[in-house]
Amino acid sequence: MTQTESQKFAERYVGRAMNAVQDYLIQKLLIPKIYFEAQWNGVPVHVLAVDRAGAGDVHVVWFLYIAPGTRLQEISGLLANKLPNVVEEIQSLPSHYRYIALFSDDPNAHRTHLLKEVTSKALARDGVGRVGILDVDLSRDEASVTVLLKPERFRSSKELVEMTHRFVSEHTPNWQIPDEERI
Repeated sequence: MTQTESQKFAERYVGRAMNAVQDYLIQKLLIPKIYFEAQWNGVPVHVLAVDRAGAGDVHVVWFLYIAPGTRLQEISGLLANKLPNVVEEIQSLPSHYRYIALFSDDPNAHRTHLLKEVTSKALARDGVGRVGILDVDLSRDEASVTVLLKPERFRSSKELVEMTHRFVSEHTPNWQIPDEERI
């Protein structure tokens, strides 16, 4: 697959990956509101979820495309190099849970073993919070999500709570539980 074909695949299937992550978050959270391609505090995120009908924890997800044939060592190396920057970038992005979602349609992409170096670089500087890593497998008819590294909750703040309320009141979610189902 050429670089251009690889880019086209990534663009074509990012929507499929967003749907798979949405399904994962629907199962994980209590009453989520989920937004695709949101601008969160001026930063674009692929998926944003706010739990408890918009009044709870904020979850942000970025996607990282893994080209077919990429070996585990290359993936771990890519993550080890990229994670410190992502963790640093999202330190300034208020949210309670942060994820990187790896996605590929390669049925041979075995990504279940991450290097210890990767897991340590996913931690916040002060140790309160860790970026989670999700594996989105698009190789089968039904996409699936596997947690490779469980996220840990980052600190909250009054500003984060206020920003969340403002965002939820001004934006229409891609998915939410209808009001009549919450009663």
